[in-house]
Amino acid sequence: MIRWKLRRKRHTTPGQQAASHALQQAENHVRDAEERQPEVTLAAARLRTIRERNHFAELFRAAIEGGA
Repeated sequence: MIRWKLRRKRHTTPGQQAASHALQQAENHVRDAEERQPEVTLAAARLRTIRERNHFAELFRAAIEGGA
């Protein structure tokens, strides 16, 4: 005896729709973050340079004032 399986198109549930939407949003956020990566790297390098300058200025000031 041959059994035929009827495949019905399943309707998505509200939970599946929400999960699909959340996945799409996450993929969009990842794509946006990857596109901004060069800008973020440049800004981090600038902040690092400023922090190093401030650190050396503090060391220099402490050396002059006799605190080091």
